[in-house]
Amino acid sequence: MSNLLEVSNLSVSYNVIEALKNVSINVKEGTIVAILGANGGGKTTLLKKISGLIKSNKGNIVFNGIDITKLPAEKVTQLGILQSPEGRQIFTDLTVEENLRIGAFTLKKTKEFSKKERIKVNLKRVYKYFPILEERKTQIAKTLSGGEQQMLAISRALMASPKLLILDEPSLGLAPLIVRDIFEIIKEFKKEGTTILIVEQNALQTLKIADYAYVLQLGEVIIEGTSKELMQNPALVEAYLGKKNK
Repeated sequence: MSNLLEVSNLSVSYNVIEALKNVSINVKEGTIVAILGANGGGKTTLLKKISGLIKSNKGNIVFNGIDITKLPAEKVTQLGILQSPEGRQIFTDLTVEENLRIGAFTLKKTKEFSKKERIKVNLKRVYKYFPILEERKTQIAKTLSGGEQQMLAISRALMASPKLLILDEPSLGLAPLIVRDIFEIIKEFKKEGTTILIVEQNALQTLKIADYAYVLQLGEVIIEGTSKELMQNPALVEAYLGKKNK
């Protein structure tokens, strides 16, 4: 299994604050990779850099064999990296389906399908994952519940048929039952061949679905390993998952 994404020795600073310090991560094709850690650890900065939203001091990022280190966000998106951002950032005054169709903006026609046909296929796909969105497709997005808005944000990213789907805090502010459902659906994305990079504070739930994980603390990778290895790491369990009962 080859690496779809390779981040090597990446450093990012905001004025005098070093947000990332020589961070290296790999995301193998067809896997779920998690970035864990407390607030202020550098998780969102890393995602912003991968997505082309900010500049870096040093290091490089290679995606699908292409160096994207200095590419702007629109070029990164066109290559197949799509992000569902923290805070959802949906178009609140548009309908559900209008939001989804905007997500398909970068789709191109292929030899087999027109752009219109691909949008139709992708709409069917996201409605399969999230039937509630089909029920609410003519509803204005700001009237959706928090969980439904998160489903819409994830689905909007899926509409572009991403090679790499980035999820930034998909469980933030959601009820436990909704979180469970969303994480189950994320596993389905992987089964269908989508590679996923997920940033989460909900470490336990994330490690249950991830293949590999990195823990960021103050801009540095302090622990990495398979999900099984990390769940058996006493220091990680105490810091992020809570002390085990004796």
